[in-house]
Amino acid sequence: MMNKKPRGVRKTGARPDARSARTQRALGGALVELMLSHEFEAITVQDVLDRAGIGRSTFYSHFRSKEDLLLSDAERFLGLLERHFESVAAGTARVAPVAELFAHVDDYAHFVRALERSGQREAVYGLILGHLSRIIAGRLRDLVESPDSLPLPVEVTARVCAAMALEMMHWFMAHRDAATPQELDARFHEMVWRGVPGPRRADLR
Repeated sequence: MMNKKPRGVRKTGARPDARSARTQRALGGALVELMLSHEFEAITVQDVLDRAGIGRSTFYSHFRSKEDLLLSDAERFLGLLERHFESVAAGTARVAPVAELFAHVDDYAHFVRALERSGQREAVYGLILGHLSRIIAGRLRDLVESPDSLPLPVEVTARVCAAMALEMMHWFMAHRDAATPQELDARFHEMVWRGVPGPRRADLR
C-alpha cells in the first residue's frame, strides 16, 4: 500500500520495531490486493488475514478494522512525507511537498486504482487534505511577514491551497505525460504566491 518512504527521506530517530513494520506492510499490501478485485464492503478482516498469512490477534493489536488499516497506512506515509518536507523546505518559498506527493502517486498507480474501485478515495483524500492544510498553514506563518494581514485567516488560506494541490493531483493522475511532479510543484507554488498577498521574508525574495 503506501509503505514506501517518500524519495529522499532519511531514517531518523528511534528505529521502529522491524517485525511490527513487516506485519503492517503485509497487512496493507494484502488489503490493497483485495481492493483491486473485490468491493471494499465485501472484504472482511479474515480475508485480509488469510491473504497476509497473519493471525487475528496480531491484526487487532495494531488496528481496529479494515478501515483503520487503510487510513493508518496512509497516515504513516503522510507523517514521513511531512518530516521529510520540513528538512528540505528550509530556506525556500515552498509551502507544500507537491513534487514528493505526486511522485508517490505516480509510483503507486495500483493503490490509486484500488481506492477508485473500492469507493475509499474520498476518505484517503480527506486525510491528505488535512495534512497538506496543516503543513501549508505552518509554512505560511513562517514565510509571510504579516500572516494576520492576509485577506482570509491562515487556516482557510491553507485549506484552499491544499484543495488546489489535490485538484492538480487528480489532473496529474489522468495526464501523466503532460508534466513532471517537479514542474507541477513549480506551477502550484507560482499560483500560491500570486494569490497570497504581502511580502515574503527578505531572505526568500
